[in-house]
Amino acid sequence: MEKDWVILKIDDQRMWASLTIKKPEGEENSYFSPDFIEKYLKENGITAGILRDNIEALANCVCYGQEVVVAEGKYPVKGRDGVYSYTVTLEDSKNKPTINPDGSVDYYNSLKLAMVEEGDVFAVYEPPTPGEYGYTIFSEMLPPIKGRELRPLRGKGFTISEDKRTYTASYGGRIFRQAERIIIEKIYVVKGDLDIEQGNIKFNGDVEIKGDVRSGLTIETDGDIFVHGHVGGCKLVAGGNITIQRGIQGRDKCFITAKGNVACSFVERCHIEAGGNVYADSILDADVLARQMVVVSSRKGLIVGANVTGIQGVVAKTAGNEACILTSITAGVMHEDIIKLSEQSEKIMKIKANVELLERNLKNIDSMDGSKVTKEIEAMRMKIIRAKVLLAAELKTLQDEHIFLNEEVNKAKKEARIHITGISYGEVKITIGRGTYLTKEALKDIVYKNVNDEIVAIPGSEA
Repeated sequence: MEKDWVILKIDDQRMWASLTIKKPEGEENSYFSPDFIEKYLKENGITAGILRDNIEALANCVCYGQEVVVAEGKYPVKGRDGVYSYTVTLEDSKNKPTINPDGSVDYYNSLKLAMVEEGDVFAVYEPPTPGEYGYTIFSEMLPPIKGRELRPLRGKGFTISEDKRTYTASYGGRIFRQAERIIIEKIYVVKGDLDIEQGNIKFNGDVEIKGDVRSGLTIETDGDIFVHGHVGGCKLVAGGNITIQRGIQGRDKCFITAKGNVACSFVERCHIEAGGNVYADSILDADVLARQMVVVSSRKGLIVGANVTGIQGVVAKTAGNEACILTSITAGVMHEDIIKLSEQSEKIMKIKANVELLERNLKNIDSMDGSKVTKEIEAMRMKIIRAKVLLAAELKTLQDEHIFLNEEVNKAKKEARIHITGISYGEVKITIGRGTYLTKEALKDIVYKNVNDEIVAIPGSEA
């Protein structure tokens, strides 16, 4: 927009305007007061975001041909999204322990639990803000975008206030994040050693022992077990993971069973069975079985005089010793699993046959003339339906177990390896599937695998 004394420029979004004063013809300079310039802007509809300092500078020191911004609008400010503020540092998940790149266990992080007490506020929700309106230089309002609302936290072990902002622990325990859920699990804490004074522990939740677990005692839980000290000749049974910071001196009287992983600094003269992996710095004179891997690959990484089985494989730094003490390391499919798969298949077929029989009987009853259906027949019909429901549930559970075990067996058949990254001494019995081999001399960095039921040793660099 151009007049005889000025050029007015407005951007396409109507968010700013500028003036450029033209140089007058002749030698006489032009003078325009700030009020005159503002009046000119208002005459052109520009009523918001007037930059008075710029206008005064332009009026007091006319610079011909120089473009000066004299009005600026304001863009709308997007609202802040809803956000949760936590008073505790939540664990990412329940999976433990933390494994270092060298295969050793980071016991500090493995045993560092986030805890809350009953009544503790552990999270506060700050709702989204509406944002701030903007405007153009023509006083046109620009609505903001409201911040995104977050859905309430889901999980168990806490209550939510009526305004959906405050989250309070219903009871004391361990708090962690699992997928998109917040879980507070009851935890049984022994602040020192677990000895005869405390007695055995049977608990529905996690158990943490700040000291040692003395011989002769039992801990049974469907959660995790954390022991900061040593474990003696005792029994530990966990539905989750077991982590032992100082190690196990079992004296052939220690039995460790976990559905998840087992991790400890050293294992000596005990029996371990894990549904997941077993991690240790050393295993001496012990029986160890892991449904997945046995990893003994830290700086020490020693297996001596032990009977170690990792169905999906075993990794260790050293196997056996210079004294050639017999050491047994096994990987691959177990004969017991093959038998179990066969038994499961037979049981599944029998249950299916029984379900089909019940369905035929039910169909026969349903096809009867209604006038002939007595109370006894109706009672029998309900009994058949109940039996069918129970069998269907049993069948589903059995089929799920069968699929899981079958996948594990197939994986073990294809991938089972034994890798000794350091030295594999003589008198180490290597078993993978049906193949067995007894080492005669010390070898360095060797991978053992089964080829047509024979054990083949391959240099680690080539495997």
